[in-house]
Amino acid sequence: MTANCPSCGGPIEFAIGSSEVVVCGYCNSVVARTDRGLESHGKVAALIDTGSPIRKGATGRYAGQGFRITGRTQLRHQAGGIWDEWYAAFDDGRWGWLAEAQGRFYITFTATTAAPPLAQLGLGNRVPGLDGFVVAEIGEAVVASAEGELPWTPEPGGSYMYADLTGAGRRFATIDYSEAPPVVFQGTEATLPELGIEGGESPARGAGRAAVTVLNCSQCGGALQLRAPESERVWCPNCGAAHDITQGKLQYLTKLKKKRIDLAIPLGGNGTVADGGGKGDSYVVAGVMERAVTFDRTYYWLEYLLYNRDKGFRWLVQSDDHWSFVTPLRPGEVLDSSTGRNVAKAIFYSGQIYKLFQTATARVTYVLGEFYWKVEMGELVDTADYIAPPFGISKEITTTGAQELSYSHARYMTPDEVEQAFGVKKLRRPQAVGPMQPFNGPRLGYAWAAMVVALLAIAIALGVTRPNRVALQQIYDVEAAPPAEGAPPNGRVLFSEPFDLSGNYNVEIDGMANLENSWIYVDGDLVNEAGGVVRPFELPLEYYHGYDDGESWSEGSRSHERFLSRPEKGRYVLRMETQWENGKTPPPLHVTVREGVFRWIYFIVALLLISLPPLGTALMRIGFESQRWKDSSFTPFGMERSELEDED
Repeated sequence: MTANCPSCGGPIEFAIGSSEVVVCGYCNSVVARTDRGLESHGKVAALIDTGSPIRKGATGRYAGQGFRITGRTQLRHQAGGIWDEWYAAFDDGRWGWLAEAQGRFYITFTATTAAPPLAQLGLGNRVPGLDGFVVAEIGEAVVASAEGELPWTPEPGGSYMYADLTGAGRRFATIDYSEAPPVVFQGTEATLPELGIEGGESPARGAGRAAVTVLNCSQCGGALQLRAPESERVWCPNCGAAHDITQGKLQYLTKLKKKRIDLAIPLGGNGTVADGGGKGDSYVVAGVMERAVTFDRTYYWLEYLLYNRDKGFRWLVQSDDHWSFVTPLRPGEVLDSSTGRNVAKAIFYSGQIYKLFQTATARVTYVLGEFYWKVEMGELVDTADYIAPPFGISKEITTTGAQELSYSHARYMTPDEVEQAFGVKKLRRPQAVGPMQPFNGPRLGYAWAAMVVALLAIAIALGVTRPNRVALQQIYDVEAAPPAEGAPPNGRVLFSEPFDLSGNYNVEIDGMANLENSWIYVDGDLVNEAGGVVRPFELPLEYYHGYDDGESWSEGSRSHERFLSRPEKGRYVLRMETQWENGKTPPPLHVTVREGVFRWIYFIVALLLISLPPLGTALMRIGFESQRWKDSSFTPFGMERSELEDED
C-alpha cells in the first residue's frame, strides 16, 4: 500500500501487511493506518547515527526462516545511552525484534509465558515461570526516534519499564511493562554472520553523527579521534574536557582538573589479544579509566577500554603492575546464590569454582578518551571479585538510575604478554603476588603420581616374586640349656639345627619371647659350616607394662628382627649367646630364619625420597597462596577476616 504522509504529503509505503505504522522519511511523522484512513501520531526526533552495521531493507535468515529488516526504534537508557531495536518481518508471517547494544545483538519473539509483576523482580534472581533466566537489568526506556515500518505505534518521548533477562547458552529475554499484562519477548544472542544479514538502504537522512572520525575539542581545539562508533562520551586527553557525542556533535559538559596518569599503553594504541583461544583479535585503546577503592588506604588501578568492530568492547586492567584481559559475561551463565546485598562465598562458571576475594565500592577517579556509556567522575558501583587463578570474575551492581547486574571474566596476563600484544616495552614487573597470578613453580604432580605408581608396581612385583621361604624355625628352652664356660648365671649359649641358604636372597632372623616385665638379649652369629664365615646379629627383646595414675602403659616389644644382606650359598647354623634379667625365669625363645623377604622399608624410603621435590613445591605454593590472600578481606574458605578477629 502506497500513500501520502498526512503531515507533509511525502510518499510513504506499507509494504508489510501486518505493520501498524510507518515513519515518514521526509518529516519524521509516525503515520498509522486505521479503518478511517491514515493518521499522524506526532513526530519523532532525527535518528542518531549509532554506527550500526544494520540497515533498513537488509535481509537475513534465522532458524531456517528468511526475514527482512523493515524499521527500527531508538530507545534512550536512563543513564543516557541510546540503543537500537530493529524489526524483522519473517517469511512465515511472524515479527522478530533484533536489539543492538554495545556490539551485541539479541533476536527475540513474542512469548506466551506470563510475566511476574515488576515489584517481584530482583537483580540476579531467577524468574518464576521463565526457567533458568536471571534478571540482569531493570530500567526505564524512552522512545527517542524511529524509522521505517513498525509492528507497534511508538509514542515519541514516551517511556516504559523493562527487565532484561539472560540464561545459559546465550539465551535472552526481555519483559515489556508498557502493557497490562506485561509482554515477554524470548530468544537468543546472535552474531551478524549467524543471522546472515546483508544489503539494505543507505543510512537514513537526518542521522546525527557524520562519518568523520576526527573532531576538535571545544575547549582546547585539540584533536579528538573517535575510534568506536558506539561511543557516547569522550574526554579530551589534552585538557580533560568532557563531551557528549550522542546528538551528532560535541556537546561540552565539564572539565576535569588536570591530573598526571602514566599510561603504559597510549590512547589509540593497537594490540592483538586472544579472546578465548585462537590467534587473537585486533583491538584499539579507545579510552582509559582510573578507579579506586578505599580500605585502610585508597588503592588505584587503570582500566583500558579496548574496541574491536566484530567483538565489541573489552577491557585491559592494570593493577599493581599486574595485568588481565577482561571480557563480559551474561549473568545467566554464572551460578551465583547471592540474594539482595548478600554476597556468595563462591560462584560457579563453566564447571569451575571461583572463590570470593574482595568486596568493595569502586569509584571513578579519572577518565580519558571514549566510553560507550555516560561515565562520570565519582561514579560508584558495588563490586565483588572472585578468583580461580589464572582467571577471575568481577560482579558489579549498579543501583543508581537503572538497576544493572553485570559479570566479567578476566584472564591473567604477564607483562611479557602485554608487551608482545601491544608492542610496548619496559613495563614494570609486579613486586607482590596478584589475586589472579598463577603459581609458576614446578608442576610435579603428574610426574610424582607416575613415579609412585611405578614404584608401587615394582614393590608388588618384588613382593610376589620373593619366595619368603622359612629356612629355620626352632624353639629354645633358654634356662634349660647348659651354661657356657665363663658365662654368668643368667646366660646361656644356644646352637640351632643346621639349615641351607640358596645365596640368592636376603635373610631375616626373627626372635620372639612372651616376656612379662622382663628382657632377653641375644648376641648371635650366622655361621657358614663350610668356610666358617661369620655374620653377626643382635636380637634385643624387652617388654614392660603396668598402670600409672589409673592409666595403662607399655614399652618395648616381645619380638625383634634383623636383616642380613644376601649370604653365600651353603649350610649354616646360628650361634646365640643369651642373657636374661636376674631373678626372672626366661620364657621359651622362638627363632625363625626366612630367606627372600620383601622389605617395605625400602619402598617407604624410596617414596619419601621421590616425595621431597613435590613436598618442596607444595611448601612454596603454600607461601605463594599466603601472599596472595594476605590483602584480601576473606580467607580462602570464604570467612571474613573481621569475623575471625572478633572471635579471637
